[in-house]
Amino acid sequence: MQKIPEIHFKKDKVIQSNGFELISLDDLMTDLPLTKSHNPYQPHRLNFFAILIITGGSVNHIVDFEIHNLQAGDVMVISKGQIHAFDESSIYKGYLLLFTDAFMQKYIAQSTLAQINHLYNYFLGQGKMNNPDRNHILIDMLSTELKTNSSSLSNIVGAMLSIYLLKLNNENTNPTRISVDNRFLNYFNQFKILVEKNFTKTRDAKAYAADLSISYKHLNDVSKEIVNSTAKSFIDNYVILEAKRMLVSTSLSVKEIAFELGFDEPTNFLKYFKKHTSITPVDFRKTLA
Repeated sequence: MQKIPEIHFKKDKVIQSNGFELISLDDLMTDLPLTKSHNPYQPHRLNFFAILIITGGSVNHIVDFEIHNLQAGDVMVISKGQIHAFDESSIYKGYLLLFTDAFMQKYIAQSTLAQINHLYNYFLGQGKMNNPDRNHILIDMLSTELKTNSSSLSNIVGAMLSIYLLKLNNENTNPTRISVDNRFLNYFNQFKILVEKNFTKTRDAKAYAADLSISYKHLNDVSKEIVNSTAKSFIDNYVILEAKRMLVSTSLSVKEIAFELGFDEPTNFLKYFKKHTSITPVDFRKTLA
């Protein structure tokens, strides 16, 4: 699978720690027209985590093929692996916080990661949150600390990010938000991880139930409780999302994508994709060209 290259920013326009970057959207938008590796206004895949903070105006930001209108004070978290695109007609004012999975695992406590699971579990519903005061406090503190050469800089940044994300999670009013103590959520997280790892090998919900050592009925109950769909529908939705991501973020042919996704025959992939989207893979790719 061919990957979209990372966007490279000029060092004098990036405030960063190891695995973490704070980027002014004013500077970023100045650099976007100079990006040669890809078109940032077209959907491309992130290989890091991001927090988009809007401090002024209104933008239409695209995440996994959905348009989200963001106003001053709004925050949107974007997960590693998601597809996003900048809107060429929007004037972006604010900041992007970018951090790697390695940074999260090293500088954010596991108990905190469990608490903020909802924010980065986009299957629970992608939504914006609004807290302009907290956003300004975070940006001011990060801007100050990131200019220092402290040997504890990454730990300090990790602590600031942890507090911010925990507060953000507490204020998350997404109707699908569920307590982290919910046993169904624990099963669903395991199910999601298995699907992400094995969806090219099997789309059989019963096989995933067996891997989890629970009944097929129980897995369906879990999926319906968390994402309001059957386990089979969840698997199909994930496969279709990955197919869409590959169609826009790689130059692979439809035939090659079919085999990458685990389909024995390209025609089976064509039928599967059209069944779930009412459009062919080729036509979908053309709509985003």
